[in-house]
Amino acid sequence: MIVEELRTRALSEQVRHCQRLAQALLLTEQMLEHAANDEWARVTELEIERREDLAACFSRQIPPADTELVAQAMAALLHLNEELMSRLRVARSAAMAQGRELTGKRQAVNSYRAVESASGR
Repeated sequence: MIVEELRTRALSEQVRHCQRLAQALLLTEQMLEHAANDEWARVTELEIERREDLAACFSRQIPPADTELVAQAMAALLHLNEELMSRLRVARSAAMAQGRELTGKRQAVNSYRAVESASGR
C-alpha cells in the first residue's frame, strides 16, 4: 500500500531518489522472509543493499509536500525492522542454546575419554 504509493506518486525531481525508500521497504520484507527460513547470510546481503537505498533516499532534504508520505513509509519500515530484530533475537538465543548443548556434549565425551584412558582401555 505505502510501497505502491511511493512507486506511483509523481515526486519532484529533487526527491525522485526517495523512490529508493520503497525499495528499502521491499528489501525489509524480503529480509523477514529469509529470516523466517534461517537464511541469515541472505538477510545480511539485503541489509547492505537496504542501507545504500536509505542513505541515497535521505541524502537530500525532503520537500514539505512529501514529508507525510515519507513519515508513513518510515513508520512501516521501523515496524518491519522491529519484527526483524525480534526474529534475530530468537535465532541468536537458539544458536546460543545449541552452542551450550554442544559444549556440554563435548565435555561429556572428553570425560568419557579421560575415564577410558585412565582405565587403560
